[in-house]
Amino acid sequence: MELKLVLDGDITIISLSGRIEIEKTQSFKKACMTTLADKKVVFCMKNLNFVGSSGIQSFFGLLNELNVEKQLNVKIAGLNPDFQRLFAFSQCPALEVHESIEGALQSF
Repeated sequence: MELKLVLDGDITIISLSGRIEIEKTQSFKKACMTTLADKKVVFCMKNLNFVGSSGIQSFFGLLNELNVEKQLNVKIAGLNPDFQRLFAFSQCPALEVHESIEGALQSF
């Protein structure tokens, strides 16, 4: 998975591309907690490849956990239809999903 970070005022936009690797989820969580603690963050997933339901469910769970624990203020943008269907079953009530980065930015 590749990440591209852009700052928009006090909000960090992280554009994800490639594939999520489940075995790197914990190191990703640690990096988020270290570098993005107490920040407003939008994860744009429109260029993320389908990784299978277990990979994306783990990723949603991780973002939800960071949001619930108030370590990050997370929003998600740009889910493709496959990810939208999986998100509907993810049981991640602390996450907001927006169609676009602009919509996610306005929601803060």
